Amino acid sequence: MAQEYAGRLRRQALLPRILTAAIGIPLLLGLLWVGGVWWLVLVAVILVLAVLEFAPLRTLSPRSEPALRVAALLAFAIIATGPEAVARWTVGVWALVLLTLGLVPLVRTGVTPSPVVPSQVSSVVLGIAYLATPFGLLVRWRLELMPQSVFAFLVVIWANDIAAYFVGLAIGRHKLAPRISPGKSWEGAFGGLAGGAVAGLLVASWLGMGSGQAAVWAAAITIVSQAGDLFESALKRRAGVKDSGRLLPGHGGVLDRFDGVLIASPVAYVLLRLLAWR
Repeated sequence: MAQEYAGRLRRQALLPRILTAAIGIPLLLGLLWVGGVWWLVLVAVILVLAVLEFAPLRTLSPRSEPALRVAALLAFAIIATGPEAVARWTVGVWALVLLTLGLVPLVRTGVTPSPVVPSQVSSVVLGIAYLATPFGLLVRWRLELMPQSVFAFLVVIWANDIAAYFVGLAIGRHKLAPRISPGKSWEGAFGGLAGGAVAGLLVASWLGMGSGQAAVWAAAITIVSQAGDLFESALKRRAGVKDSGRLLPGHGGVLDRFDGVLIASPVAYVLLRLLAWR
């Protein structure tokens, strides 16, 4: 058993993953702490990189891709710095667009590579919702609340990722969604859920919550984060690619690294405002 696990670890090429995290995480957390224009610019750069990776997944035309980039940056700026009412209705629109233009078409048409080219308009609208809304809310979150709360959110997401990865590698036997992501298992999913909940307990004071409330909050966003991971995997599977890009050694592309954050951040922001920062 131990030899089998060691063999799996060797095949995963952990060194590039660790080196990328060792460089990227301090930069991310440093600019998160500084906040202001530095945090805004960093998230905007990540958004542009994510748009570049999203375009081929949805087979955007050379004319539609610049349109998405401009529209996404505009929506990002409005969500991040606009009136407070914008953030309230944005999340509802975000959920509606993801459901109607993202989830429903994937379920209806399947996730196997398809010659059917999605509508350019629907792809642009989906890209705005899928990318601009979460990143815009991350900037708004930092501007409105303490940086520790955003840091706590990232800790929960990372705890889920790490626990799911190693638990799945060690004892994963039952496939979670074999047609979408063959490497994910139910054991890994439950391990990630437990890891996220424990992380929530540890960062409760940063969230302004009691321990039990923070654990429930963390468990909820962990489940949503895992759903986001599967959604991005479905987009890649339908496009017939393994990774969204090659920018981050050991991780793939920006979408591969932020897939859980993209779906979880709007939910985490809304729940946090309702539960702790009204």
